[in-house]
Amino acid sequence: MNFVYFKAEYPTYEGSHSVNLVLKALKLIRDGEIIADFGDLKITSLPFYLFTTASTGFRKIEYDVKAPPMRRINYSCGYLPSGKYIVNTPEGELKLTFNALTGRWQHDRLGGKTMDNHEFTEMGYVLVRPARDRGRKRSSLRA
Repeated sequence: MNFVYFKAEYPTYEGSHSVNLVLKALKLIRDGEIIADFGDLKITSLPFYLFTTASTGFRKIEYDVKAPPMRRINYSCGYLPSGKYIVNTPEGELKLTFNALTGRWQHDRLGGKTMDNHEFTEMGYVLVRPARDRGRKRSSLRA
């Protein structure tokens, strides 16, 4: 199992920005096969992140969406890259580190304990957004 993402953003703007954008029939596709169908989405602020799981695969993730032409808004999707992420857990929000090469999640306060994507979802954890680090921009998810 892999985590994949879809992102909508203003490419040069780092803060949150209010918008009124409706994406119709958003789908994530790999090798011509739909791996996620989100239907219609209303986006009220950018950057916007959407995460889901997909069966393990290595081909490029693509998106298909019907959206009004809006200049400067970029869309991207792909496999979740390595980095720190804000995660909702049954105990509250945590910052976890994801290693894309090993597919393992780690939390420093848990004594370096790691978990794979299956354990991550079984524990009721939910990805929220990339975490902001001092040296790394939140919009560092690149396609």
